[in-house]
Amino acid sequence: SIVAPPVVDGLRPSTEYGRCGMAAPLLARRLRPSAATSRRGDAACLWRCSGGLARGGDVVGRREYHVAVVGSGPSAFYTTKYMFKQAGAREPPRALNVDMFERLPTPFGLVRFGVAPDHPEVKNVINDFNEVAASPCFRFYGNVEVGKHVSLATLRRRYDAVVVCTGAEGDRKLGIPGEDLLGSVGAPAFVKWYNGHPDFVGLDPPSPGGAAAVIGQGNVALDVARILARSPEELRATDIDPTALARIADWQHSGLRTVHVLGRRGFVQAAFTNKELRELDSYDDVLAVVDPAELELSLNAASEQELSKSRIKKRSRDILDKMAKNFAEKDSTSKRVIWVRFLSSPVEVLPGAPGRVGGLRIVRTELKGEAGAQVAFVPETAQIEDVPCGLLVRSVGFGMTPLQGLPADGRGRVPHTQGRVEDPTGGLYVSGWLKRGPTGIIAANIPDAQETAARVLADLDAQGAAGAAVGDPTAEVEAELRAAGARVVTFADWRRIEAEEQRRGAAEGRAAVKLTDRDEMLRLL
Repeated sequence: SIVAPPVVDGLRPSTEYGRCGMAAPLLARRLRPSAATSRRGDAACLWRCSGGLARGGDVVGRREYHVAVVGSGPSAFYTTKYMFKQAGAREPPRALNVDMFERLPTPFGLVRFGVAPDHPEVKNVINDFNEVAASPCFRFYGNVEVGKHVSLATLRRRYDAVVVCTGAEGDRKLGIPGEDLLGSVGAPAFVKWYNGHPDFVGLDPPSPGGAAAVIGQGNVALDVARILARSPEELRATDIDPTALARIADWQHSGLRTVHVLGRRGFVQAAFTNKELRELDSYDDVLAVVDPAELELSLNAASEQELSKSRIKKRSRDILDKMAKNFAEKDSTSKRVIWVRFLSSPVEVLPGAPGRVGGLRIVRTELKGEAGAQVAFVPETAQIEDVPCGLLVRSVGFGMTPLQGLPADGRGRVPHTQGRVEDPTGGLYVSGWLKRGPTGIIAANIPDAQETAARVLADLDAQGAAGAAVGDPTAEVEAELRAAGARVVTFADWRRIEAEEQRRGAAEGRAAVKLTDRDEMLRLL
């Protein structure tokens, strides 16, 4: 759906064409004052990109709506998709334009930097997002940070609605002594490090020595354990960051043998999926083990009740029983070991070399509470164990830091009603993790986005012609970007970056080699 743009006065602007065949010029390599009037002037085109091509009718003379979306991860693209879809389903269809703002030169957020490199099938959702971006009523402002290059206040003033989809950046702490020692790192940062995020390529985690520990039992924790234990040769064909892969290979060569994955509750309460769990025991040079005693201790009466009602957890038990049969081999095997541990609560990170992680002190927990609401507690006579490790990865959740100007509750989430932020001015919305908290797989964003999109469209319908935003907001927004010295990356620019990453990958027999230096990306454009 992208074709060569026309040459005008000897210049070739950066232009994308949607499937309806109408031209939608985007920003060229440098912002130009004329860009404000170059896009989306044909009302019929606006109607088509709202989804009304097959419906018949005319929207000439009707109100055009302009929505800003902040962020470009799954929640941002899904919300944009369903705003377009729901606008087209109105009678008559609504003329809707969406401008998406992303602080990095590259789109897709969690899909690009959070999905494990050895799970490329999960990234197929990008095909869906590319279709959204192909709409002539969509424009991408990459390498633009809201709050730095353009203010949220400006967006709110110039657009009919602003939807914030910035997700979660930080990680949650354990709140135990020693967790700030060198070698203790949050899983969000560690995952972005091996996925080539420009902000985290300099993370430089130290060698774990003979063992690493991952705290948490969700899919992210299993991803980290798997990447640490898998053969680098098996990962070499993926798009994992080459520097991170070389570092992990060096750790394994230097003696990394065991990766502990610890959780405070039992296996019935663990958040990982069976697909991720089963995968741990599918490699020739990795042995996944579980202590059979911990499986039995996990099954109090309430857990038995939970287990009896869940076919998924029954399958988990089958997988874990197989791993339990490997337990006797953990000390004698020549394979690297992933040891999944339950009822184990970290209470202190122990020092090794000066200022560095040397181990983890854990205590045996027990479960209490009703089925479906059990919590772990430490009994007075709890067994204590010191686990040697030189690397500790905390995978116990994400920290929430909402965009400046957004209200937030004590957990960092934004108060809202069906996605509409509880703000007296109106016109401000959230979707994704800012809305519901940092939980769920990528597909969990779909119903969330549908609800926010429906709320936005319903409010725009109610607003009608009385809305404050008049005309295309491009002029004022781009004037502020010029004043801030922003170097905008369009979606067409991103496709050039992507093509270069794939070219470099093909030369090395890999899926892609991600570019991690912003300046290098910009030099390609």
